[in-house]
Amino acid sequence: MAHITDEEIKFLEQFRSEGVLEDINTKRVDASRGAILVTCADGDQMADVFQQTEHLSFRLHTLSLNGGGLILPEESPANILLTPPDCSKQIKLGDVFLGQIITARALKNINLIALHVHCPCGVAGAFKIGPRELIALLVAAKDRIKKSIPGIKVCAFIHIAWPDGRKRTYFVSREKWRAYSIK
Repeated sequence: MAHITDEEIKFLEQFRSEGVLEDINTKRVDASRGAILVTCADGDQMADVFQQTEHLSFRLHTLSLNGGGLILPEESPANILLTPPDCSKQIKLGDVFLGQIITARALKNINLIALHVHCPCGVAGAFKIGPRELIALLVAAKDRIKKSIPGIKVCAFIHIAWPDGRKRTYFVSREKWRAYSIK
């Protein structure tokens, strides 16, 4: 099981103090038709992610793959190539996941995506992705979804399992992240 390093704790605490990571305010989100929860399939974190996300809406449509939002950006090292059986063409994992998001929206008539990553994350660790890049990739995933699905609302979240045993989910402000990342 992955653990957060002291250096990563400092980054995450700095992100909190800079306002990049905010407490969730469900009053700012219209989830009256439900939310599509896009998350990592990590069984050690899923119950807590689900519990904290269900405050957004009574109606959650869950899509999960290892890495969650981390695999969606084109440039993500975790957006790996797949070769389906009996197929000569390779496809990217992020394209499959995006296709499932588009399908879920059409099937369920839901206009809100609750996009998640978590820290620590085994997939992030396998690709040597620290908290800074994890959040950058989360923001890139949000941008890709919004570009691919006109009119969709995407709320980006990071779930953190702190070393002291606390588990918290934070809203990631794209605007504050961009302001922070250009410093």
